[in-house]
Amino acid sequence: MNENTKARLLLFFIGIPLFVLVLFFFPFGHFGLIAAVLLAIQYLSTRELRSLLPLGGLRDPGAGITVAGLVQSAAVYVACILAKHPSEPALVLFLLSLVFLTIELAPLGLQKRTFFPELLKEAASIVFVHFYTALLPSLIMLIVAGFPEARNAIITFAMLTFGNDSMAWLWGKYIGRKRNIVEVSPNKSIAGFLGGTLGSMAGAFLGLGPLAGPWKPSGWNYVFLSLALGVGMAFFVIMGDLFESALKRAAGTKDSGDIVPGRGGVLDSFDSLYFSAPFFVAFSFLFHLFGL
Repeated sequence: MNENTKARLLLFFIGIPLFVLVLFFFPFGHFGLIAAVLLAIQYLSTRELRSLLPLGGLRDPGAGITVAGLVQSAAVYVACILAKHPSEPALVLFLLSLVFLTIELAPLGLQKRTFFPELLKEAASIVFVHFYTALLPSLIMLIVAGFPEARNAIITFAMLTFGNDSMAWLWGKYIGRKRNIVEVSPNKSIAGFLGGTLGSMAGAFLGLGPLAGPWKPSGWNYVFLSLALGVGMAFFVIMGDLFESALKRAAGTKDSGDIVPGRGGVLDSFDSLYFSAPFFVAFSFLFHLFGL
């Protein structure tokens, strides 16, 4: 049994029961315990991404961008608690993201002439780190603390993402034959992609059906929304995994870190959640899911 399999078994027998325990017995403060874990994950993933940048020829923007991202996510969490309407935290997130990004970029206008050749690289690094490990995690915070039917939203989002990852691994390991179809991740197979897509679709049908609250859609509306959500999330989950693999290829490293046994770094485990969060939030607002 390899390390990856061990890590997945630990997640199944320990991680999932703990996750369910928190969801149903510790929902206090808009799932404050999960929010705290998300902030820790964001901190670690930001550090990992900053460590990859110099390996790819870009500059590390520094610890300030890590702090700014954490403050932004924490502010979104507070906005979720104080909001009188679900759209208010989303607006706070949008405006705060612009403000913090502007603050992070502003010092570049004070650089000396000797630094001019590096200005574009520095700006690119700041924008990228802010987008990938500040804005995207803040959207997950919005799902956890800002949706009226937060528990159902969290469960559905988890099934759509981790269900995709688990089914992709299972199908790829035991059914997959044709590999090397994407150069950034040679072990990926067509069977894995199909299994992952089916996993997301199953998560959508469960999340919008049997596990949904009183807001759940019905009839053909339920079928259409489940298919659209499942296929859309499958695309972004898969592309999030491939995108992070491409980053590691550009940096010439196998993993983003070594903090997660058998998985690598935090980014290696949460890249798909980051990439798929915008679609999940936009889809939920557009079709008024989870009490929105």
